[in-house]
Amino acid sequence: MSEEYKLLDKSKCIADDKEYAGKLLVLKPSSLKEEFRRPYFQYFYAQSGFGCFPDKLGGKVFGKFLADGEECHFRRSDFLGTADTGKLPSWAKKRLEALIAPKMRIRVFQIDDSLDRNKHKFMSYDHVMKKGGVDPHIYRQVYGGEVNCKDIESVFALCNTAHPPGYCGHSLSVSDVVQICDGDAPGFYYCDSVGFKEVPFDIERTDHMEMLHVLIVENGKEPYEAEIRDELEAKQSVVGGLIEPVYFTDSNEALIYCDEEFLLKDSEPNRKVGDLVIHGTFMVVGNAENVHGEGIEVSLTDEQLDDYYEMFRVPLVYLTNAEIAGEQAEEPDEGISQT
Repeated sequence: MSEEYKLLDKSKCIADDKEYAGKLLVLKPSSLKEEFRRPYFQYFYAQSGFGCFPDKLGGKVFGKFLADGEECHFRRSDFLGTADTGKLPSWAKKRLEALIAPKMRIRVFQIDDSLDRNKHKFMSYDHVMKKGGVDPHIYRQVYGGEVNCKDIESVFALCNTAHPPGYCGHSLSVSDVVQICDGDAPGFYYCDSVGFKEVPFDIERTDHMEMLHVLIVENGKEPYEAEIRDELEAKQSVVGGLIEPVYFTDSNEALIYCDEEFLLKDSEPNRKVGDLVIHGTFMVVGNAENVHGEGIEVSLTDEQLDDYYEMFRVPLVYLTNAEIAGEQAEEPDEGISQT
């Protein structure tokens, strides 16, 4: 850019906030290398270290840059103070919300009508237990992935108000089974008329083998692995519209699916792939051929998941004219590593 950015000063900080752990801080411009002295690189999310506390010996503050998620550490004296969240630019507000939001991994299973001979679908836990109990054989997996929820009740709310990308089923309801994959209470939970009941549930007896392991990339968030059904509806659910393939590797061993109408829908810029800036949520999936030489989607390998996670880890940073010094044409600033 041709003009200087207006660097942040103490006016962007709150007064007398001494403890830094779990807070967004503002770095002094002099703490950054000259080529990285930009306002978006002054935002640093503190996570740990004795430097987070004024009464501890040692001055290191460990954390990550808000702009690109790069982890490193600074001295306590390198900071102007704690950022005033009421004065954050729009991109920083969204990025901070995504960073501090609770996260948990889940799977959702729903009854397949064609297998439901005893009419268990939408029936209460007590009714099903009287009729032989919860039978995993009649269930199919409709989603698996990371969601911004803190408990199973918030999973219920999410799956009724805003299905996560790739979710391919009805809104979460009675008779559905939710697997909590991590956290303090992992297990399988039957959605009852009121609340949930933990149940024994053998996932190997469910219809789950056709799930595709993909990487989902949302605006302002780190990429995450998800399990979606190998069905058009699920793929369209990820991108929020008609899917459009983007080939981005020399070997074509994987491809991107994005919304083919993202420009018409005025979606926000997400990541840059070669010379193309993709707007809105997209996914990365494996690309192969069947025995007839026809193209098919396949699950990403663990190695591919790691590689593409790193490739798409850094979101684009977009600043409005009001957020930078002077008047200049809007243009994207890609996340820049300081290494």
